[in-house]
Amino acid sequence: MSSLDRRPSRPAASRRHFFGLAAACVLALSSAGCFQPMYADSTAGGGSSLRDKLGDIEVVFVQGRVGNEVRNDLIFELTGGSGNPSGAPYKLVMRVTDNTASAIIDPVSGLPEVELVSVDVNWQLFDAAADEKTRKPLTQGNAFGKASIDSGFQRFARARAIRDAQNRSARVAAETIRGQLASWFMTRAAPKS
Repeated sequence: MSSLDRRPSRPAASRRHFFGLAAACVLALSSAGCFQPMYADSTAGGGSSLRDKLGDIEVVFVQGRVGNEVRNDLIFELTGGSGNPSGAPYKLVMRVTDNTASAIIDPVSGLPEVELVSVDVNWQLFDAAADEKTRKPLTQGNAFGKASIDSGFQRFARARAIRDAQNRSARVAAETIRGQLASWFMTRAAPKS
């Protein structure tokens, strides 16, 4: 018998494949209505949308230029550019640190050729109505952004490149925090009315 000879097809195997495929299709169709887009304008339960919940977060002032950059980017990410809401039901407190490290150093001059700029953010979300002394965070997290720069021998160009890398890293950290907050709001149980 050569490899070109075909075996007769087995009807039991083809039925089994057909029923397996049919079961997978039925399962897929039955669960298709269970999902809703994360950033939908309305929810199935009639509650407020994720966009409204994210817009109800007041971002507390952060010290330093990089901290303020993260804050401004986060306010824009959460509200779509409508500004920081006052009297919001949630307050977000952040602690921002930034660091610049040399990745590659020129062996002749001893100056860095490539530097890595990182922005690290530790944040906590609080209920704004809770007493400040006894309140506990509703959720908390860490976010970071990293960017690299090509260092040159010009001092002011290097300083501006570091500042631009800090701004890029701050934007990445703000986008990460927005995603973490969106995930928390989508997974947390709706309050009982």
